[in-house]
Amino acid sequence: MKLNVKKETLKKIGISASIFIVCWIIVMGIIDKIIMPIVTRQGDDTEVPNVIDLSQQAAEARIKDADLAAVLGGEEYDPRRPKGTVINQTPDAGSKVKKGRRVVMTLSKGSASAIVPTLSGFTLREARLLLEREGLQPGSIVWYSDDTKPDGVIIGSIPASGTVMRLNAQVQLLVNRIETEMTVRVPNFVGLDLQRARVVAEENYLLIGDLNYATNDDLLPETVMAQSMEAGQNVKKWSTINLTISATE
Repeated sequence: MKLNVKKETLKKIGISASIFIVCWIIVMGIIDKIIMPIVTRQGDDTEVPNVIDLSQQAAEARIKDADLAAVLGGEEYDPRRPKGTVINQTPDAGSKVKKGRRVVMTLSKGSASAIVPTLSGFTLREARLLLEREGLQPGSIVWYSDDTKPDGVIIGSIPASGTVMRLNAQVQLLVNRIETEMTVRVPNFVGLDLQRARVVAEENYLLIGDLNYATNDDLLPETVMAQSMEAGQNVKKWSTINLTISATE
């Protein structure tokens, strides 16, 4: 009888020990998977700084100081803020985020306007590039003759340099043209659209003369079909070349 009681007591002790071990494993799992990550990650959070109205350089420095990564997300026109300043950020200022998170900045492109650059002394090609860089378009050519200045250079613009214009507005170019015996090679205009043909002519010191339109449904309208001077031949500088242009009925 005593032997049976002893066996029963040992059995109860074994069950209790097993329950204790299982409970201990569960508790340690909770500590390891839930409590410890919360405790150890408390210092990983940081507050997103406000970088609106700052320059890109200043904004990047402030974001870096907060242990975050600055990313440029794009540019937009904003007449209220100078060009190059931050006009938007994601996440918003004051947000609590993990260290190392990216903060995307949008910069101002300024107002939708442009300033006519100084073009005097540049060639037509150079002037076109300068205008396009400022967000403007070259307009019609006004020819002048000034023996005191080099042939073919810009001697002014309409409007003058420094004028504020709307974006993509056209600027007339005043070009010096001096009659010389110098010859130039005629480029091939066939296949070019009329606008491009005018640019090529100007860059090669030739003038576009008469435009003869002919119906051609196989070509886009305003495409050069023929030219009055053969491509490759040498002609006098500032010679006039006539073009045949495609048209639809």
